[in-house]
Amino acid sequence: MKTPLKTFRTTAVAAALAVATALTSTANAASTDGPIKLLTANFASRHVVQVEVGDFHFKPGQVAPIHTHEAPAVGYVAEGMIIYQVEGGKPQILRAGDAFFEPIGTRILRFDNASATEEAIFLDFNLEQIDEPFIVFEEKLTEAIDRRTMPTIKLDGNSVEKVEVYTNKIDPSGTINLESSEPILGLVAEGVIELRVKGQDVTRIAAGETFALPTVGSQATIINVSAEVPANVITLRLR
Repeated sequence: MKTPLKTFRTTAVAAALAVATALTSTANAASTDGPIKLLTANFASRHVVQVEVGDFHFKPGQVAPIHTHEAPAVGYVAEGMIIYQVEGGKPQILRAGDAFFEPIGTRILRFDNASATEEAIFLDFNLEQIDEPFIVFEEKLTEAIDRRTMPTIKLDGNSVEKVEVYTNKIDPSGTINLESSEPILGLVAEGVIELRVKGQDVTRIAAGETFALPTVGSQATIINVSAEVPANVITLRLR
């Protein structure tokens, strides 16, 4: 019997209609290499009303049960290594800094911590339609899964058929300007940033935290608050 994983929901991010690409370094800031694409995930067009975000912490050697997704899931490995295998494919190793895609309906045979001694941490973003669970297990869970609460990002039923995942490394004291053109979600993978959006309070966001930006047409700035260490921001562009 299929058993949906209990989901955790929190208040939506303020004005959480994510947006925007066109990442450029400001002239007076430290240089940045620009965004590097990690992954492109394609799927049948869907009207996404919310993006549910999971922050998973797997103990050494922890094994995930076989499961499927009713909403496409795109994620990022923040720490450790994961053994990942979809039905019909070969096992592969996902390392810290890698992105992954779990398609709708395909059985995920393995999503296991590859280390017997170290914790693995990963986040996933689930692009859900109305009343849609993001994950279904084939059997009742026998081991607790440490899934920590992250904000659920509300959208207005945007039509989405592709997600592109980028890593954006920002040098110490570096700045990136954002000009909105399409939905985007963000995850701070390293460091601490300030998110500055015209007409809103400045938000400080630390590693492991997510964000979403205002509506299309707005402008925003991301600043690495450290003068000593780089920051890394993962962006998911919804197209």
